[in-house]
Amino acid sequence: MTEATDHFSVGIEDSDGQWPTLPQTWSYSSLREATECPRRWMLSRAKYPDLWSHWGYPPRPSLPALIGDVVHGVLETLLRSFRSNGCTSLADPAMVGVLKDLGGYTALVEHGIEEQFDRLAENPRINDRLGPLRTALRVKVPEIRQRVQAVIARMPFQSVDSGPESTDSRTGRGPLPYGFHPEVELRVPALRLAGRADLMSIAEDTCEITDYKTGAPDPHHADQLRLYALLWSRDHELNPQSLPIRRLILSYPSHDVDVEPPTVAELEDLASSTTGQIHSAEVALRERPPPAYPDPAMCGQCNVRQLCPEYWTDLQPTPVRAAAETDWFDFEGTVSKQNGARSWLLAAKADDASFLLRTSSETVPFKVGEHLRLLNLRREEDPEGSLPIGTLTQASEVFIVNRSD
Repeated sequence: MTEATDHFSVGIEDSDGQWPTLPQTWSYSSLREATECPRRWMLSRAKYPDLWSHWGYPPRPSLPALIGDVVHGVLETLLRSFRSNGCTSLADPAMVGVLKDLGGYTALVEHGIEEQFDRLAENPRINDRLGPLRTALRVKVPEIRQRVQAVIARMPFQSVDSGPESTDSRTGRGPLPYGFHPEVELRVPALRLAGRADLMSIAEDTCEITDYKTGAPDPHHADQLRLYALLWSRDHELNPQSLPIRRLILSYPSHDVDVEPPTVAELEDLASSTTGQIHSAEVALRERPPPAYPDPAMCGQCNVRQLCPEYWTDLQPTPVRAAAETDWFDFEGTVSKQNGARSWLLAAKADDASFLLRTSSETVPFKVGEHLRLLNLRREEDPEGSLPIGTLTQASEVFIVNRSD
């Protein structure tokens, strides 16, 4: 990897970039990512003018991730509508009218799906998958609707304070009145931290924070809620009376999990440790290039691993390793020759061992002599063959390495 002060080259076709500036305010997820791997954080947020006009490397979302985004979007729409219409319980007659005006659960889910694909329309990394992804997501409409309904059924409704909210004209923020509030942005400039709570329920002397999770339980989910508790305790614009947290709730598709609210002493320790974490992360992010921390589990899910030399040299992903661990693998090598109408021989970078690549079409985005990084190949077996085999599928990606770099 080569770089100037602000610009860098990773040696991948059309992927020269410009390093991003560091944020003034950190979120839990962004700080966690920067701590886990500074290189990934920077590459994910850099600008790639040869690819598109936006900041950040074009994402390649998975079906589960898209489902999660749709669920979150529908929940936000519903909760905002329930609050604005004064709904206080599932039995409230006003809810029927709200759902009717919104078109019902199915219409909301279908609209949420289209919103997701509107956002992906300019993404050059997803264009060839838009049609199949849309079809796959629309098949999931009944499942997504059931997920949303299950969450709403467990929602901690409270009466809504109809009185005027006191809002600071300079910041547009003010004390939260009694009732439930979806998508609350918590900010503590002194800590350079912010977070968006999915749902806050404010009572007379306490409050609850609920965070909706669409995937499997993870220990980091509880850590995120504890950070929200810290933000609430020190956000003097939204919480000038320093109302304590009574309950922290992780709401999964099938159940809720309570997280023990931090004590005053634990909040102090969390503030101190997070400040130190921000400092350490920013020291690493200012290095050129920022350090990379290759790890098989983490790198396998990385959106920019094709740009990271350390991933390909330190971990050396190969078909042999994949055979023992997973049916999907990455591979780096040079196209030696065409072996058939839909198969090619590649030489591995590490030991020049041959590897057979199969394609679904005779038209391929590479040619003999080019050096490639291939992501998400499906491992195949041929009882009569002696070579490891990988197949390009719709989930696979091909990146051409500029050998001069």
